[in-house]
Amino acid sequence: MLHLSRPLTQLRHPLGPKVVFSYGMTKSGSTLAFELARTALELSGFPQPMLPADATGTTRKINFAGHLDDGNISALAEAVRGIGHPVVVKTHTRPDPCVIEMILRGEAIIQASYRDPREMALSMIDHGDRSRAVGKPAFANIETLDDAMRDISSQIDSLTQWLYRPNCLPLYYEDVAFHGLGTTRRILRQLQLDIPAGKVLSYVLRKRFIQLNIGIKKRFQGQMDEADQRVFRQTYRLFYQHLIRD
Repeated sequence: MLHLSRPLTQLRHPLGPKVVFSYGMTKSGSTLAFELARTALELSGFPQPMLPADATGTTRKINFAGHLDDGNISALAEAVRGIGHPVVVKTHTRPDPCVIEMILRGEAIIQASYRDPREMALSMIDHGDRSRAVGKPAFANIETLDDAMRDISSQIDSLTQWLYRPNCLPLYYEDVAFHGLGTTRRILRQLQLDIPAGKVLSYVLRKRFIQLNIGIKKRFQGQMDEADQRVFRQTYRLFYQHLIRD
């Protein structure tokens, strides 16, 4: 049997032991963005082990964080330092004060996925219809466009809190869902990884659960009245002005 006289050299990542917070508004392609980031790291030789529950505040099959307190952040920072390279953590919540402090200390970077509110509303209503049909709670309270808009307004506030922070990569749903190679290249640049984007994207589409539902471009054009579309454009005028491309 071969015995090594010295341990294998561990790969060093140029970013070091950073947390990569992968935030997403609901129905914004955030699962696909998360999988692209963590798969890119894994395929580059940087494993993404499960973090302890006291570090993420939740128990999931993936590294997913809810609201975090100082104790969680201490455990999270310690766990990632022990791993020694970036670890991607998905979340749907706005950044808590301790998370913001972690980002400002340079211990974390961000990806933030968002979507046209008209598209979000239609997708949320679809999900609500399915949930009520089988007695599940997810989005069951979303029956109308008004229901969806109340939820979306809160989510835009959360998105803004992430976008304000340094080292945040905005990811628009249309790009994530329909321009996968370009989006993957942007993620690779942020993570400072030298690996073919096509290899990462192909692996994710073949082997990861990405929750891409209907996947139709600009559904609102055929499924939402023009009057309702105008209400969305007026209600979220600044959001459209700064973040949504027609």
